[in-house]
Amino acid sequence: MDTVKRTGARTIGRALLCAVLGLVVGAVGTVMHRVVVTDHLLPAGIVVALLAVLTGGVLARAWTGYAGLAGYALGWVVAVQVLASQGPGGDLLVPNQTVGLVWVYGGMAVVAITAFLPWSWFSDQPVRGRSAAVAHEPTDTGSSRRTPVRRPGADA
Repeated sequence: MDTVKRTGARTIGRALLCAVLGLVVGAVGTVMHRVVVTDHLLPAGIVVALLAVLTGGVLARAWTGYAGLAGYALGWVVAVQVLASQGPGGDLLVPNQTVGLVWVYGGMAVVAITAFLPWSWFSDQPVRGRSAAVAHEPTDTGSSRRTPVRRPGADA
């Protein structure tokens, strides 16, 4: 029943919203990836932009799974590639420099890394260690004193 709910219009809608998120993160990151702290020439923009790509990818995968991550990746790639192309006046937002290449290829790598993160990080299922500890605790129904306390898995 749960798989029927997840494969319908809700998943498609969420994937489209994740694509919009990818467009926004890609556009903002493309504009801001070249920001540096001028006193020390620290590349703060690329670090923040790649962290935003990671955060958006984790959000998309946690919310909708691989369909959301695929939508997010598609939106991010479209935004970055459109903004990386040469403008009408010949200007470039992503020139062929180290920071530009790190933004384009590093962002794709971050999205790919997000796809290979463990499934258990995004699952609603309890962690194995926690479920084993809960299995040994007695179950109390709380209805009355005469109600026997049963242990899970003990068939009477």
